[in-house]
Amino acid sequence: MHRNPSLTSATLVLLAVLSPFTACARKSQSTPPNVVTVTIRDYKFEPETVTVHEGDTVEWKNVDKVLHTATADGQAQKPVFDSGGISPGAAWRYVAGAKGTYNYICTFHTYMKGQLMVQ
Repeated sequence: MHRNPSLTSATLVLLAVLSPFTACARKSQSTPPNVVTVTIRDYKFEPETVTVHEGDTVEWKNVDKVLHTATADGQAQKPVFDSGGISPGAAWRYVAGAKGTYNYICTFHTYMKGQLMVQ
């Protein structure tokens, strides 16, 4: 059987052109980021500690009757995250960035403590 060299070259060119697109298609089919909810209730963060991966979203949902915050604690001048006031019945979301362990508090009620672990 005789092979057509131009057909082989055309096939290789086509594969080279399509290769990046198939890689993107595989990546987009990977597991989407998670959304993890922390409920603020009775002056507590529930659960108190959450573990997520980079790119996951953490949502703090205030089901209490007063204003609360979720603010990274122990940071120099600007915290890694700061929700500002979360009104009763409202929620605030944060997309987890750099890996690490982040302790956080409610700035209005500093005895309220939580921990966000980003893997």
